[in-house]
Amino acid sequence: MITAILMATAVWFAMGPKRAQLSAGTTTTTAPTWLKCAWVPAVLLMAVMVAGVSGGLWALLAILVAATVWKVGADHLVRRRCMRTEREVARACRALAGRLSVGEIPAVALEQVAHDTSILVPALQAQQVGADVSTALVGIAAKPGCGGLAPLAHAWKLAVTTGAPLSASANAVAQGTSRRARLSATLESELAGPRASGRLMGFLPAVGIVLGQSVGSGPTHFLTRTLAGQVCLVTAVALSCAGVLWSEAMANHVQKQALG
Repeated sequence: MITAILMATAVWFAMGPKRAQLSAGTTTTTAPTWLKCAWVPAVLLMAVMVAGVSGGLWALLAILVAATVWKVGADHLVRRRCMRTEREVARACRALAGRLSVGEIPAVALEQVAHDTSILVPALQAQQVGADVSTALVGIAAKPGCGGLAPLAHAWKLAVTTGAPLSASANAVAQGTSRRARLSATLESELAGPRASGRLMGFLPAVGIVLGQSVGSGPTHFLTRTLAGQVCLVTAVALSCAGVLWSEAMANHVQKQALG
């Protein structure tokens, strides 16, 4: 019972608070990596002290599974937020380019568009207090999914400095951000299959155990009741988790390379 409580505590620490922050989309000051992981050896030590080596192995197994699920889920939420942000950036750039193309001055066009799309609110605030709008746009472009605003920042600065018209540059930026948003959505759709295959591979050892149990070989007794079996089980789970994370990393690398 105590070992189960310790494993549940490990799962909660690994998944609960962080996933809640990701779901809410909040930005908080993160602790150093070593401090965030300091609870892992503490939980393992407590499990060993309470339930012996066997309890420590079960706690380690729970931590491996929880960390893998957290990593995969967190990356998925980050990609979804980036895609939503890219679509909003594209919509804001199209609206700004449309207003500039009909003759509105940049300041008025920015004010009107920022009222409809929150992504440009920091730029509007900079304009209202007399700060540099291009600098504010560069700051927005540094956020995940907002990189398409960097060319708009340079075009805005050039227009302010030289008096060159902004309409043509805004149209080019709008087309570029729209293409990037479509490409991002296409890549996410195309890579969904490889991601699913990698996650499915992580469950194949469990399928093998079920098949072995169904033919009467009794692998569950060896894997759960003997120390050697528990070591084999933890090793197998660790390798399966590593395989899932490796396939996710490969998919993320391909997506990053394609988006530039």
